[in-house]
Amino acid sequence: MNEIDFKIDDYLAIALAKQGLLRCVAVRSTKLVQEAQRIHDLSPASTVALGRFMTGSLLMASDFKNKDNQLTAMIKSDGDIKNMTVIADYAGNVRGDIDNKHAPSYYHHEGKLNIGKSIGKGNLTIIKDLGLKEPYIGSVELMSGEIAEDFASYYFYSEQIPTVVFLGVRLKPEGVVASGGLLVQAMPDADDSLLDWLEARTKGFPDLSELIENQISPHQLIDLLINEDVDYLSEKLVQYYCPSNKERMKKNLISLGKDNLLDLSKDENGINLHCHFCEQDYHFSQSEIKAILDATK
Repeated sequence: MNEIDFKIDDYLAIALAKQGLLRCVAVRSTKLVQEAQRIHDLSPASTVALGRFMTGSLLMASDFKNKDNQLTAMIKSDGDIKNMTVIADYAGNVRGDIDNKHAPSYYHHEGKLNIGKSIGKGNLTIIKDLGLKEPYIGSVELMSGEIAEDFASYYFYSEQIPTVVFLGVRLKPEGVVASGGLLVQAMPDADDSLLDWLEARTKGFPDLSELIENQISPHQLIDLLINEDVDYLSEKLVQYYCPSNKERMKKNLISLGKDNLLDLSKDENGINLHCHFCEQDYHFSQSEIKAILDATK
């Protein structure tokens, strides 16, 4: 694995705290959210919404145990932003798509975007592919649409795990200047007194994106919240990464079946396939489609 520069790299840190009774994960995601904004040409509200959603998905994917594990997170709602899809994996790769790339901005107060209003009411669905015969699928109603609360609600109602989630994306006129997240979960043996202690620690916790802008690292975020008795287990780089290429798109064409391929092969102009995660177009000429069709016979 590449060496991590803890001062500037996007990375994720995992720890146990309070004699193993709390699981803590923190991530800096500034560069990958900058990349998402660049790829999709996002408005401020769309940047913050997708940035929080990708960051939360990375936190959730941090407990995967093998390289084939993958998470798909989806929000479907009735606001200006109606659909978001994020895919995150064991290796720290994440990619995202949002239907409204130029959603207008609403504010709780000056400088604080009201993402809940942009998203509206709807559902958060999580699909975990753990390499089993069937994926694990859970879904909850959105609590607020602000995304951090919605992830915490998902953990509580779908997985019965008391969880605290902080997510933040900080924008300035020049673009994304900070992004990250912090998750703390109670392990099965945690008692009510520890949960009360955690709730007290989270009240008044500083603005996460401001901390990250001020060079506070993921390790330091956990230290700041927990304060003592933290055992760091691992860290990994995270990045915006889309694996799409022409060969993968070719496999998608094959999966359409012979009848659909036969119809597509009749177009002398060929076809263009578009990847919504990286906004790349892939052209297949009529002769290429015919060759794919012949190979499937």
